[in-house]
Amino acid sequence: MTEATEYLLGTSPGERERLLRQCEIFDAQACWLLDQIDVQPGWRALDVGCGPLGILDQLAGRVGPAGAVVGLDRDPQMRDWARLSIAERGLENVQIVAGEAAASGLPRGSFDVVHARLVLINVANCDEVIREMAALVRPGGRVAVQDLDWISWVCEPPHPAWDRLVSVTTTVRQAHGLDVFIGRHLPALLRAAGLVDIGVKAFAPVWKPGDLYQHLLIGFAELHREKIVAAGLLTDREMTDLAEALRAHLNHPDTIVVHPLLFQAWGRKPTDGSPEDGRSA
Repeated sequence: MTEATEYLLGTSPGERERLLRQCEIFDAQACWLLDQIDVQPGWRALDVGCGPLGILDQLAGRVGPAGAVVGLDRDPQMRDWARLSIAERGLENVQIVAGEAAASGLPRGSFDVVHARLVLINVANCDEVIREMAALVRPGGRVAVQDLDWISWVCEPPHPAWDRLVSVTTTVRQAHGLDVFIGRHLPALLRAAGLVDIGVKAFAPVWKPGDLYQHLLIGFAELHREKIVAAGLLTDREMTDLAEALRAHLNHPDTIVVHPLLFQAWGRKPTDGSPEDGRSA
């Protein structure tokens, strides 16, 4: 993220646990994506905006002892959490560095694969981030991005409290220049950065009472409460009433929640035909 962009979801210990559980939830999808990219032993991999883990563990296993993985994050708390995670998992081929997603300061063309998950939905300069990722990968290397599109984020049966909280949360995020529909734009962003052989997939889990993300919208709205109230979108009392009404609805055994679509997009950096550009990709 740029220094001017605040991570609106916070850096509390509870957020670390949420992000780690999120990694578990999307573990199979990340594995599928890395299969499409065909990450090889000995490769150098970069996970941009890795947070407390990202897919550092999966990349570490793919590249093996002969390879190397770098986790990049601008937030000191996230970097501390990431170092704790790699120590807990014994990931000896992983290092954590400080840097901006759009201005990493890392050597150009020095990675075989560069990945980012749920970074673009939290930054205002998505095109700059993708251009930086493309610059960091070698000719013939891969860039892969995973991000959300709120188009599918609904509850069934519908409820007016859901619609209202989605609306005000979207308004606050858009006021910070954030695009809650960024997922659908990933292939175009990769093409604009000069990548070729673009692939794309999208999927959305479905939650029910008792699942981790059944109440995710309420949690997001609470994290944005001060900004929502300050913007005059809702009063503090209205926020509380809406959250209580929605919580009761979501706890009903017949209520399901469709998660935001997770788009996965990947592409290859063109080669110039030179021998060193033609190594295994």
